[in-house]
Amino acid sequence: MRLLIIMITASLVALAGCVTMPDPVPDNYLSEKTAEQAKNLEKMENAVIAKNHEVQTFKDKVDSAEQKFKVEKGRLGILKDEKKLLDEKQKQFQLENDSVKIGENAKLMSDKDIEIKSQVDRVEYSSAFCDLVKGQKEVADAELSVLVAEMNFERARIAREYLLKRQGDNVGDKKNASSAGADKYDEKYKAYLDKQREVLSAKKISREEAAVKVKITEDKLKK
Repeated sequence: MRLLIIMITASLVALAGCVTMPDPVPDNYLSEKTAEQAKNLEKMENAVIAKNHEVQTFKDKVDSAEQKFKVEKGRLGILKDEKKLLDEKQKQFQLENDSVKIGENAKLMSDKDIEIKSQVDRVEYSSAFCDLVKGQKEVADAELSVLVAEMNFERARIAREYLLKRQGDNVGDKKNASSAGADKYDEKYKAYLDKQREVLSAKKISREEAAVKVKITEDKLKK
């Protein structure tokens, strides 16, 4: 079950990424790993599983934030419809030249404008918060991609040692070993890892920008 979770997670990360993930390292290439290497790989696998759970939590937070945004936006729409109705009433009162109702309705219109302005601020905050939560999830996704890439790179480094010991023999995997050479086996895994780290850095910047927008809209609510 543990191995299945790792494989599914890695597959999802590969599908979500914009850069092609290298093929998985064959298990037989890891048959001579040391106890320390095995312990390190297990630690990496645990980190991947934990981060995957965190990603699932962020998915729930995004769903909640999106629902909150829809509610706030819907409330704004209702307020605007109510204001339109008051506008129509005002026109009618003006045609009837009813100064009392004109005055009363004008007060209601003014109060409604204040409600609308306040709700616009809430919608802006809700939208900014939604973007922040999405940014947090994207960072978690990118962190998961880095963890998977680090694990695969470590597996590739172990495989490289295995292949170097057998260089010149029939390793039985031309796609992964023969074409690039045993000494270069881990290079594509390192390149992929470097790219995932770049993506993570960019996602963190976007998340911080979203956090700034949340602070701005939050301050508007307090005024």
